Amino acid sequence: VSHPENPLIAQSDRSVLLEVDHPAYEDARDALARFAELEKSPEHVHTYRISPLSLWNAAAAGMDANAILEALERFSKYEIPQNISREIEEFIDRYGQVRLVKRDDLLVLESDDTVLVTEIAGQK
Repeated sequence: VSHPENPLIAQSDRSVLLEVDHPAYEDARDALARFAELEKSPEHVHTYRISPLSLWNAAAAGMDANAILEALERFSKYEIPQNISREIEEFIDRYGQVRLVKRDDLLVLESDDTVLVTEIAGQK
C-alpha cells in the first residue's frame, strides 16, 4: 500500500529517511526517536537507523514489535520491507533472553537459549 503523502521511507538496510519539511515531521520524528537512532540531519531529509541496540532500548522502554511496526506503517510512504518487519520482530523477541549477572567479582552473561549463546560468543 502506497501513501505518497506520508513523510517517511523505510529502507531494507534498516535506514529510515524522514522529510523535515513535511507537516507530520514532528510526530514522525517523535515516533522514530523511540526505536531508531538519528544518523544524519542535513537540511531536508534526516536519516535514522534501526539497530539492534535501538530496538533493545525500545523493548526496555516497554515497546513491542507491533507498536514499532505500527509507527513505521503510520508514517511510511511505501510498504515496510519484509526483512525489516522480520528483523524487528526477531530483535524484540530476543529482549530479556540474555541476563548480565554478577558472580563474585565477575559479570557473566547468562541465557537459556544455547543458539543465542553460540551467536553471542561468535561476535567480536
